[in-house]
Amino acid sequence: MAFEPEIIQLTAIDSYAPTALWVRVFIDYFIPEVDRRLAVEGKYRIKWNKAFGGTIAKTKGVLDALQYDLADIGIITTPYHPDKVPFYNLAYVTPLVTADIGLVARSISELAIRYPQVNRIWGDYDQVYLTTAGSINTYQIQLIEPLTTLEDFQGLKIGGVGLNLRYLEGLGATGVTSGLSDWYNNMATGLIDGVIDWAEAAVAYKLYEVAPVLVDVRLGAVTSKVVTMNRNTWNGLPNTVRTVIQQAAYDYRDELAMETDRRALASREEFIRQGGTITALTPEQRKAWADGLPNLALEWADDMEEKGFPGRQILSDYMDMMRAADQPIVRHWDRE
Repeated sequence: MAFEPEIIQLTAIDSYAPTALWVRVFIDYFIPEVDRRLAVEGKYRIKWNKAFGGTIAKTKGVLDALQYDLADIGIITTPYHPDKVPFYNLAYVTPLVTADIGLVARSISELAIRYPQVNRIWGDYDQVYLTTAGSINTYQIQLIEPLTTLEDFQGLKIGGVGLNLRYLEGLGATGVTSGLSDWYNNMATGLIDGVIDWAEAAVAYKLYEVAPVLVDVRLGAVTSKVVTMNRNTWNGLPNTVRTVIQQAAYDYRDELAMETDRRALASREEFIRQGGTITALTPEQRKAWADGLPNLALEWADDMEEKGFPGRQILSDYMDMMRAADQPIVRHWDRE
């Protein structure tokens, strides 16, 4: 006699809408993949409530919603919570190291498991860590007017968010805190002269209409997303379902990285088709840029040490991973 699978209700959230790449991959890949794997045995089936785009959690509110049992699984944007989960700023404080988003995502995920005290902090917020992910293969600078030397940055006003603005230190440019949704109007009105962004954003938001110059700095890939599950929900799941969700989360991380690379390449091509110009910095200019920055990584490591984490060892491990993968490292942040 055929039996009906046990139905498990799960609410998945992010404050971002399904148009965001990481949300789209979660909907189109992670959820179907969990369903497919569970269907093989047939004992359990998940009924998903896909509450994306702010229906449950507004901007910066995903972690709180998960912590207070308003949802079961979600994608947390870690730069919103540097005080709570400072470990996840590691890729942000090591610019000009790698543009391999898959490598960065796997490395950060591995370190989060290698150092239990890092992973354990999610328990303070009633979360179970599943994986780290990212959808930016490298930050670039997009400008209204072209430049030929790094000195041309002197006096420019560049929009960005958080730690990104520190990439401008040493250039003589002024960082202006502003969000992606404001960049088009801010550049169109001359409030800012450019932004720190990435190729997909430049095309998706039609920023090429007001800023047709993309300076190919290759500041590097960053992971800004973590998938977690409410601890009460996790503890109530059958072991089979836990295993499937965990393995599918790892695969989601890798699928998102591959889709990020595909989108980045297509976006660069579209940027040029729309009349934009991509100007690559020379190796000498990239080195000068890196050398002009404060050592953001050691600042981060020392701050982690003060919080009781082995920050310098984690930084060294991360850079060793990059060196082992033969990445085009411009500055060895841990060797100073």
